[in-house]
Amino acid sequence: MVGTLHEPGGISLLKKTSASSGHRFKFPVDILEARLDALSTGNLPVTWSHPVIATARHPKEGGTGGLSLSSRRRLLEDALPWASALDIELRSVRELKRVIAAAHQHGRTVILSHHDFSGTPSMASLKKLAARAADHGADLFKVATQLENQRDLQRLIELQLSDTTILVTTMGMGPAGCFSRLVLCGFGAPLCYGWLGKPQISGQWPALELAALLTGILPK
Repeated sequence: MVGTLHEPGGISLLKKTSASSGHRFKFPVDILEARLDALSTGNLPVTWSHPVIATARHPKEGGTGGLSLSSRRRLLEDALPWASALDIELRSVRELKRVIAAAHQHGRTVILSHHDFSGTPSMASLKKLAARAADHGADLFKVATQLENQRDLQRLIELQLSDTTILVTTMGMGPAGCFSRLVLCGFGAPLCYGWLGKPQISGQWPALELAALLTGILPK
């Protein structure tokens, strides 16, 4: 399970609980995600209690602050010494080709992602996106889409269960987002995200509640 840090309250909570528990974050998360487009790098922990996925989100895929490509590139490059993985939007793979190569050289996991706030693409389109992510060196393809109806969720389930050339993790957004994340995790999605501090968009779980629910549905 991934605990997402995207605002100062989440960072303060992380530092407080880590300090009081001997540098071991007491929430039962496996991984932390640092949204560098939304956080002040000067406020980040010096040491991390868990492996970290670093991302500097593209403005068209939910990124805050309207960061330029060069700013996002710098943030990702600066994260290489301490991050275990980088999450880069599939739309930026050509411009951030050198960052992807550097991540592999440092032994970091590369997640290439696609976020669609307008709907859920067709199955053919989703599979093309996954194949493109594999072609550009991704270790994992992450896709998050707006769910409008039951068919959209069924499509994500089908993608999660399909025989793709790359490991895939799927999740839904919108009113049915919370439900979809439990369902998709049950169908094998390797990453399930919950927020630390405050929610960011519709369809996200608080990390503590999500961890408690996943404990009950996942095999031990």
